[in-house]
Amino acid sequence: MATPTPHATVISPQDLLAQMNKYRSYAAILADTNQQDEHRLKVAQEISENFESIVTSGQYQSFLEHAIPRFLKVLQEGKTVLERDTIFVQENPIQQLRKLLLEIIHRIPTNDHFRIYVSKVLSLMFQLIERENEENVLVCLRIIIELHKQFRPQIQPEIQHFLHMVKQIYKDLPANMNAMFEKPINVTLDAATGQPVVLPLSGTVTVQTEKADGSKETLTVLSKGINSLKVLAELPIIVVLMYQLYKQNVHSAVSEFIPLIMNTIVLTPSAQARASPQFNRELYVDFVAAQIKTLSFLAYIIRIYQDSVTTYANQMVKGMLSLLTNCPQEVTHLRKELLIAARHILATDLRNRFVPHIDRLFDEKVLIGTGWTTRETLRPLAYSTLADLVHHVRQLPLAYSTLADLVHHVRQHLQLSDLVLAVHLFSKNL
Repeated sequence: MATPTPHATVISPQDLLAQMNKYRSYAAILADTNQQDEHRLKVAQEISENFESIVTSGQYQSFLEHAIPRFLKVLQEGKTVLERDTIFVQENPIQQLRKLLLEIIHRIPTNDHFRIYVSKVLSLMFQLIERENEENVLVCLRIIIELHKQFRPQIQPEIQHFLHMVKQIYKDLPANMNAMFEKPINVTLDAATGQPVVLPLSGTVTVQTEKADGSKETLTVLSKGINSLKVLAELPIIVVLMYQLYKQNVHSAVSEFIPLIMNTIVLTPSAQARASPQFNRELYVDFVAAQIKTLSFLAYIIRIYQDSVTTYANQMVKGMLSLLTNCPQEVTHLRKELLIAARHILATDLRNRFVPHIDRLFDEKVLIGTGWTTRETLRPLAYSTLADLVHHVRQLPLAYSTLADLVHHVRQHLQLSDLVLAVHLFSKNL
């Protein structure tokens, strides 16, 4: 028998019950709008900090029965005149409370204890993603993904509505891109309410405001989730998940994404906007990330809808080459994901559409970029993808200049001793 740890604390069943009663009373406080917002936030933080203890307690199921309806009640606030859910200031205690409750829901183990709440939780999450801010919508999306993966619920009307909403987000993207990069807006707060007069279209913006005592305060204004590029980057994987779960029900709806995908991947801010000292580089990285996630979505469905994709093949080629050219050099993981998507697309018969542009793919600045980390880590993936393309189109007539470029690049690679062995092997294959 193991020797007890000298400092181990044994909690009696009575103390455990008292603790759980305390947490149940905290859940009641959360749902009481007469309580001060700061107090509600404080009790939510205590629940969060002790959540592992709650989950392992014998009273866990009883806690869920008491807490989940109250969590959902708090998150449903806003259907009154106060519209308390439309909080777009990060430092606001109600915003912090709502985000924390969503994070607690996301942490709840997806076992049979939680199964009876799945339908109500999912229904609310689908509602919130249309009206919540960027921070909260990102958590809502993680909850939607997790619950669908674990419980595979029956299709609900919210699914079709969700797909329609995602299509509308893609349709609005060209106009939103212009507003983000070509004519960025100034975000200000209403002195009376403390709420933003105008929201940033994506990401966050810090603004300075004056408190009642005359001191300055810096606040972070959040964008609306449905306009957020970070949110857009997460949507394709959910559409894919919905297709996997409800193929028969959503097949035609998913096919309607194809022209929207093509219109998305060819978008780029103007050269004038990108050359401006005020150009938001961080926002641009989010924009390209959303485009690459969208291209990855296309790579997943391309064989299923190849006839439809063929109609837009020229746009697809243009978009992929544009992304290779404009992908931020400093973000290696984005180019890696882009190359993986390109590899899947080039594995289809649509590879022939890239032959007239193969010269551009021989350009390392286009294929791999100029970043040191990117060049060192992605050369094997890039050149194996290029080798596969050349191998599959070798029967097609290639221009003499293209063949000369190919031989030139192969010779260069074979002469560089610092390249990894894989690149030498790919060069020999080429």
